[in-house]
Amino acid sequence: MEKTATILIVDDDKTVIEQLVTHFRRRNYEPIATANPAVIEQTLKAFEVHLILLDLRMERLNGYEVLEKLKKLNIQIPVLIITAYFKDEREKLRSVGMTEAEIIEKPFRDFSKIEAKINQKLSLVVVPGEVDSDYEDAIYESNKTKVVLVDDESEINDFLTELLEARKYQVVAFERGDRALEYLLKNDCQVAVVDMKMPGLTGDRLIQEILKAKPTLKIIPTSGAYVKEIKEQLSKVGFDPEKLVTKPFDIPILVERIKVFAAESGTLGVSIS
Repeated sequence: MEKTATILIVDDDKTVIEQLVTHFRRRNYEPIATANPAVIEQTLKAFEVHLILLDLRMERLNGYEVLEKLKKLNIQIPVLIITAYFKDEREKLRSVGMTEAEIIEKPFRDFSKIEAKINQKLSLVVVPGEVDSDYEDAIYESNKTKVVLVDDESEINDFLTELLEARKYQVVAFERGDRALEYLLKNDCQVAVVDMKMPGLTGDRLIQEILKAKPTLKIIPTSGAYVKEIKEQLSKVGFDPEKLVTKPFDIPILVERIKVFAAESGTLGVSIS
């Protein structure tokens, strides 16, 4: 099967978001979603996205404004438009270079047609019909893993929390390193995902303190810049710098790493042999 594609859904209708996320999560895709189109630039810096599903009529920014913003930022990620007003918007869509093949009409009646357009845009071949998810369901059925997220960007914490809670992880998120440390010292948890540039307490200091108090805790350090400098900081506190995960996140890889750590901790029902 092809590598999992990460799809960013941008729509201020939360019912639509829930509908699409629920469906795609059961398929060979990794969906993330936001009802706030104003954060799209920040989101694309944080996550490796392969395709954007973009609504046209939104209150904060409309779809045309988002398309213009992507163009100005020279972001080359493929876009499909989702809209209930295709007939009204047909000419304007053509004027910005969107063809009928790049439009998905609401309400959604046939998800196989939606997937066909997605796969065509991504040059993927996925057979229509439900992807067998019994194996993943069995893995996460009795998930007892607690994950702590430490990142000063609330959108990143929100996206990752949703992704992990869908897999039955217990998730606690912090936007300051000092508050995360206070929690980690007082509570049992198995995995910590730690951004290196944090207010209150930097990631390297946080990791150093965690290693002293709870050496068995699995740590995933993350950073969006200054990779060489960050790796040097990790080395100085005795942490393997090659374990650094850089942003934008490749979500399937990050999810898999958390799964492996959870299995190693004995809180997830999967063999790592």
